[in-house]
Amino acid sequence: RSSDSTFYEAPRFVTHIDDPAIAALTKYYSKVFPPSNTPGVSHFPSGYKQERVVGLGMNEEELKRNPVLTEYAVQDLNVNPKLPFDDNSFDVITNV
Repeated sequence: RSSDSTFYEAPRFVTHIDDPAIAALTKYYSKVFPPSNTPGVSHFPSGYKQERVVGLGMNEEELKRNPVLTEYAVQDLNVNPKLPFDDNSFDVITNV
């Protein structure tokens, strides 16, 4: 097990950036992402919904609680850095 695996073993339902950063990121995303009709969470703009929104993280409980996600993968990239997705399978990738 990596030290990251140990750290992320317990869910942490907190924001990882401060409120001004969240506001700036949400404002930016609302300009560059296509509009939609379902309420969003996380840093996506309100109303953001797409056919496929995938989360990648190390704690399944945290990923399960994000209703924007249509699917997710739990993976420690320090142990296995190969992403579990086909090449060219995403139009947009965010990393926050």
